Amino acid sequence: MLGPLTVGKKAAKFGYRKFGKVGAVAFGALAVGGYFVVKRKIKTAMSGDSTTTDDEDAAESEAQAEQSQ
Repeated sequence: MLGPLTVGKKAAKFGYRKFGKVGAVAFGALAVGGYFVVKRKIKTAMSGDSTTTDDEDAAESEAQAEQSQ
């Protein structure tokens, strides 16, 4: 599994080759930040916070449509 240090190091190396020291810092920081954002999104998606199913959502939509008519 890739950790934040590995991701940041690879991105910094790429940024250094393309844009020098400034690119290394920018690419490394953005890659590590992006790693944590994606990790949090995956963790939230996997926790199953949603309590309704698609069938319940569809039934609620139909009920609202009937009330508005």
